Amino acid sequence: MSRPASGRRDACPAAPACPPAANAALRRAPPMLRLWRVVPPQSLGPATARSLLMVLRAVEPPCARRRWDAALRGDPVATTRIALTVLRLEGVSGPAADTVASALLLRALCGDRTAPVVLASALRRLARRRPDERHLVELAARWAAWVPRVPPAPRP
Repeated sequence: MSRPASGRRDACPAAPACPPAANAALRRAPPMLRLWRVVPPQSLGPATARSLLMVLRAVEPPCARRRWDAALRGDPVATTRIALTVLRLEGVSGPAADTVASALLLRALCGDRTAPVVLASALRRLARRRPDERHLVELAARWAAWVPRVPPAPRP
C-alpha cells in the first residue's frame, strides 16, 4: 500500500482553467479599470497613475488606435473627446466605459482639471441607472469637488 504524496501539490491545488472567453474578457477589462467607480480621488496617487497607464496600454482600445495613443501620451483634449463620445454612444457601464473613465482618472491624477468633472458626470449617470449603489452619488460629489494636486512648476 503506497502513501499519497503530500506537500505543496496537496496544499495548493491547481486552479481550474478559465475558459478562453473569460481570459479575453479579463484582458479587455481588468479589475483596476473599475477604480473610478469604487475609490474616492483622495485615496489615489502617483503609484496608481503609473499602474493604470500600464493597464490602459494593454487593454483593447475603445476607439481608433491613433486617437487612443494620443490620449495615453497625455493629451487631455483627446482623452476627454474619446471619453465623452464613448460614454454617450455606449453608456456608462461596461468595458468601454471602464476603459475611458480610467483614462480620465489617469488624466485627473496627472493634473487635468476637466477629467474630474467628466468623471463626476459619468458617476451621476451611473447612479441613476443603479439606485441601489448609493456610494456612487457620494463618489460623484467627491470627484466634482476634487482639485488635482499638481507639482509646482520649475522656476526659470
